[in-house]
Amino acid sequence: MASLPLANILHHKLRSLLSAIGIGIGVCMLVTLSGLADGSLFEIAERMESVNADLIVVPRGLADDTVTFSGVGLSERLGDYIREAFPDRIRRAVPVFTWSMSVGGEAHRVTAVQPGDWDVLTNNAPISEGRIFDPDGTFAAWLQRRLLSPEAAGVAPTADDLRAHGGLELVIDSRLAARAKLGVGDTVESNDHTWTIVGITPAGVITRVLMPLRTAQYLFGTGDITKCTMIFLNLANGADPASTRQAVAEDIGQDVIFVSSYRDMLASRWAPMFTYVNIVNTVALMIAFLFAMTTLYTMVLERTRDIAILKSCGAGRAFVIWQIVAEGLLLTASGMVIGLALSAMADWAVERYTLLTIDISPRWIGMATLAALAGAIASSLYPAWRATRVDMAEVLTYE
Repeated sequence: MASLPLANILHHKLRSLLSAIGIGIGVCMLVTLSGLADGSLFEIAERMESVNADLIVVPRGLADDTVTFSGVGLSERLGDYIREAFPDRIRRAVPVFTWSMSVGGEAHRVTAVQPGDWDVLTNNAPISEGRIFDPDGTFAAWLQRRLLSPEAAGVAPTADDLRAHGGLELVIDSRLAARAKLGVGDTVESNDHTWTIVGITPAGVITRVLMPLRTAQYLFGTGDITKCTMIFLNLANGADPASTRQAVAEDIGQDVIFVSSYRDMLASRWAPMFTYVNIVNTVALMIAFLFAMTTLYTMVLERTRDIAILKSCGAGRAFVIWQIVAEGLLLTASGMVIGLALSAMADWAVERYTLLTIDISPRWIGMATLAALAGAIASSLYPAWRATRVDMAEVLTYE
């Protein structure tokens, strides 16, 4: 008797397979879409958290927009002031400029930094191929003399001038290099300029594209090379982050946030996307299990004589119900296997052909399993109830 549910499923192989595939697609969507939302967004958070800094100074009123804010926001000299005002608490103050540009056919948030601050911004990430941009600072010194020195000619540098002095150089991470098939010495066209890839760093740094601070300030900051987007603060050993944050914010009149809060800010900013993903997952699972319920119900209708015979042999309501529920569980278990296999394939394809990340974690597998079990039981209840309503006398007399 224990093999009856399996025998019934195998008796209708194609229909059972289609039901299992339908459930598998629902499970795959839950695991993949949720894992894609988590993986892609929190990979950005992990890259920000890799920075060797504790606090971020942003313009007043824009703390909640830190994850998207770019362009001119603060005076670069503010970093020098903070370091001098809090010498026992602040070890380094690193100004950065963020912007957006297309590299390899996709838009990326670009981070610009002085070469001497590379160790703070990337936590001293190595250059696996090539070199860092403007390694000896000659471009920055040239541009500063050209624009800020008393004897400056007042003539704005051209793109050719920038290129000739090494200002249009980029360092990209290894994942972008592999995806876009870019290597050291290659050039890319973006933002009306031709950029040269001079270095590749392992994936995991703050952004996939980095450039000289002076270049970003001049090209994207309306020519003002004294402005930056935000300032990262690296605290001295023993300095309390909370009290330092409050003291700096009160002193300079700007917003100061914890680097560690970036993840929560990112999740809050993209909360509507998570809601949308949850709605799509719910609809997909409902359709999958309605399909399974239809399959089970059709099987019950086709087996009214078999059910009547079982009842005439002494099978009780509980036994009949269990047979139908067991069939639903078997179909769901098969669908789970198919769904997880499809999720693994989707993970491989996304990682190989895009720069997105899917986080197929035990959490989402567990949630998919619970949802599948709940769906299996729910989709089996009506067919099971219908099976208990079979009239033995009517069915057997009719047959």
